[in-house]
Amino acid sequence: MTQLKKRRRANKHGAGAITVARSRKEKKEKASSEPSETTSAKQPIYLVVEHGDEEPTHSVIEIAAGGASRRLRSSRSGMSFTAVGTPYGPRIVGLGLDRTTLYDPKSSTEHSLPRLVYSKMHPVLITHGCKLYALSRRPSVVPGRDFMPWFHVLDLSDIGDDLGWRGLPPPPIFPCRINPLEYRDRIEGTGTCSFDVDAEQWEMVDGKNLPFSGQAVPLGGHRFVAPSKEKGGAAAVYYIKVFRPGTSGTGKTELSIVELPVISNGIVPGQLLCSMGKGRFSSFNIRSIDPGPDAKLDKAQIVRRTYYEVEVEGVVSGSNSVVIAKQQKQIFNLENTLSHLAYPSPVVAALTMGVE
Repeated sequence: MTQLKKRRRANKHGAGAITVARSRKEKKEKASSEPSETTSAKQPIYLVVEHGDEEPTHSVIEIAAGGASRRLRSSRSGMSFTAVGTPYGPRIVGLGLDRTTLYDPKSSTEHSLPRLVYSKMHPVLITHGCKLYALSRRPSVVPGRDFMPWFHVLDLSDIGDDLGWRGLPPPPIFPCRINPLEYRDRIEGTGTCSFDVDAEQWEMVDGKNLPFSGQAVPLGGHRFVAPSKEKGGAAAVYYIKVFRPGTSGTGKTELSIVELPVISNGIVPGQLLCSMGKGRFSSFNIRSIDPGPDAKLDKAQIVRRTYYEVEVEGVVSGSNSVVIAKQQKQIFNLENTLSHLAYPSPVVAALTMGVE
């Protein structure tokens, strides 16, 4: 029996198998600050894979451990996923529609959490310590899905019988007391706001929109990597800092975003970026072929590229330039032997646990 057949049989209760097609290292820079590849290999990355309309619709796959997979029983289409801290260690949480699920990758156990009064479709999830914040991606002014309150918090620091979602004030760019047509016109405006997690208040911090799309992953030292809107999705490094009223000079909270010059041989942002700790990140590009109207996707290819920040001779000390080198490139084949994968991108989240 081939190794692939053995793996398929072993995963008969899971959602699929991930097999390494090939793996090669691509070192572009020589520097003493290069991260240990052994340490990199030991740090697990979890991919959340979507299986189209078949319920349950998602699985978690740990790619650093040979493709061990686990089907999430409390999952449906329209869910978002992120990593969150708890008193028992980091967990993967999924939220969307009428489901909230908490998954422990180490023990492969899953628990249901309280639901929202009004369900959300693909909500924006943000974590801060043991708190999970959920923001409506497409807020509605009509009672039903994604209706007010548009912003919620779930505190997982004390998991007990009184655990529940708590409504928070919506961002100031989400006007509440207007009709749907007025709301549609207003939501297309510009501006960036920030939320103070201690005071639980919003403030407008910039009259312009953010210069990047999607999530910005931290590099450390107020530096973040994100796809640039101006450069058509190419990866860029930004220095982002929020100045409080006492330090801004205007008496108001202000946001400063500066794009830093990047020295590299090119960063491929892919569909997903994942922080790997200070000065390191990975990008994931998911390749799949359109199966056509009468077929369903059953396999895809995942390209993972790992990058790290280095100090290279020739760069002036104290300058704002950031040197990014590629450490490794890996290609995986993602196959599902029991149910079909979502098209065009079955991978909806790439997460690490407990990254500092």
